[in-house]
Amino acid sequence: MQETAFQKFAQTLAAYFQGEKSPEEFTREMFDHIYANLEDDNPLDDVSERSYRGYFYGENDITALAKKIAKELDTVLFPSFVETEYDETIEDICKVFKDECPGINSDNYGKKLGERLKEIIIQAATPKRKKGKSPSAVIKADEEMKEISVLSSASPLKEKYGVLLVAEEGSVCPCDGCSKPLFMNVNGHLGLNFDVAVIDPEKPENDTNNLVAMCPECCARYSIGRAPESVQRLQEIKNHLIDLTDSRELVATQKIDEGVRRVLEKIPSISKPRDVDLNYDPVALRQKIEAKNLLLYVRTQAQVNIYFNAVHEIFQQLSKEGKLRFKPFCNQVKITYLNLKDKGYDQQRIFDEMVDWLQTSTNEERGSCEVIISYFIQKCEVFDVITE
Repeated sequence: MQETAFQKFAQTLAAYFQGEKSPEEFTREMFDHIYANLEDDNPLDDVSERSYRGYFYGENDITALAKKIAKELDTVLFPSFVETEYDETIEDICKVFKDECPGINSDNYGKKLGERLKEIIIQAATPKRKKGKSPSAVIKADEEMKEISVLSSASPLKEKYGVLLVAEEGSVCPCDGCSKPLFMNVNGHLGLNFDVAVIDPEKPENDTNNLVAMCPECCARYSIGRAPESVQRLQEIKNHLIDLTDSRELVATQKIDEGVRRVLEKIPSISKPRDVDLNYDPVALRQKIEAKNLLLYVRTQAQVNIYFNAVHEIFQQLSKEGKLRFKPFCNQVKITYLNLKDKGYDQQRIFDEMVDWLQTSTNEERGSCEVIISYFIQKCEVFDVITE
């Protein structure tokens, strides 16, 4: 029986890392560290222990499994699979794999071995040309395999811009209808689980404004079926992400006085005042919130009617006790508002951004942060009086 590429690779690694694991356990773990999509429908779960054992000993080839997983391979976790503290072991591994992994050394051996395993799997998934097969069928098969190689190869864009893009997206796939995390936890190891898609192939690929990090499934779907309408929609999503990043950076420069957190902590325990008129129409709110923002008005109206006097007393008391610098904080609120206004944001967006700023800076409840921002709208630090 001819030795398979996977058999040779697996058994060579096993000599160093198998330990007390059975061949099937070792083989399954190897696939776990190269396959990126670990959702509910994991094809690795459908493989029997007997089959994993057959892969290890070359009794079965990995073609069927390779075709299922070739589009969702990632080497980010593989170095942890071959991690060792022994320099002699690493040196020996580099010697053994020097022909299969050109350029392998003690610093990159984990990555190189992962890339070699990915190459073996992709080659196993490649449709074999059969005698008498029509040229069109051969071309189609080659195109399919080329697509697999492109999607699963170590993308320079991913290596260069991946972490930046994932951070921009809050580590969640931004595509419509998808909220998969762009990271995964495998056996206690946290690794990124994403690919980078070029939004518009007619624009430069090295422009981060033309790149989006997605879960591997969405990226494969977008890259294969990139229609004009999908390009336009993804560009809209990207513009929104850029806008959010800009606004976060804008308000991040305004540091919150520690005393403000003490005010926020007291808000949940404030009792509803007696005989409060929830229908009362605060003059400042009416003069400052545009008619089209009815939901915002109703929201802030209730918060001002219930909390304004109590919050004002807390601010004044803490200021007298020297636990809060009230006037400087008022100035911070005003400056933050003006910065957001200068960006051209509407009133609802400004309100939400200011609440985010306060919550992020204090780690207090969002509802309490909304009360504070509503207080400052009524107090005339936020929003301008509407001119007739």
